[in-house]
Amino acid sequence: MASANRQRQGGWRWVVCAVVAATCSAPCVHAQQAPAPGAVGRLRPCDEKAAALLQAGIARSATFRLLVETIEQSDLVVYVETRQLAFPGQLQFMSATPGGRYVRVAVRPMGLDNDLVPWLAHELWHAVEVAGAPEVRDRASLLRLYERIGDGFRARGRVEMETVKAQKTQETVLHELRGCRSGR
Repeated sequence: MASANRQRQGGWRWVVCAVVAATCSAPCVHAQQAPAPGAVGRLRPCDEKAAALLQAGIARSATFRLLVETIEQSDLVVYVETRQLAFPGQLQFMSATPGGRYVRVAVRPMGLDNDLVPWLAHELWHAVEVAGAPEVRDRASLLRLYERIGDGFRARGRVEMETVKAQKTQETVLHELRGCRSGR
């Protein structure tokens, strides 16, 4: 029990956490709807916590800023939200239209920003991976991408995928945040 609690409280940094779900729960917004208030560009926060995490990442991490710039130059629209998850972070493919592709990135809302921003960076790296793969137009092609570039396993009836680069991005952002004077 104590071991499980430690994992839930932050020991998951090394654990595979990005989820490419074979089934998708209802998205926070539909791709056809206008972005959430305060949304800018291709990164669209769905809640205040997500907006604050994006803002903190951009303000405090050069690596995070590069992720944002890469996404902004792509055809990918990324809805960012915080919600309760089985894992610390998740990327889900939502839809594709002739004008662009839409994904949802989510991170757990609980924790310090210095822990959540790196998890968000991890998931944004996955968005960058998708942005660089124009053949990804649905969940099946997303799964094929991660079968090619990542490591996968089955958990809780879903296919879970991970890449080493996403894990390294998370570590880099964590180190950048720890190097900042103003911590949360």
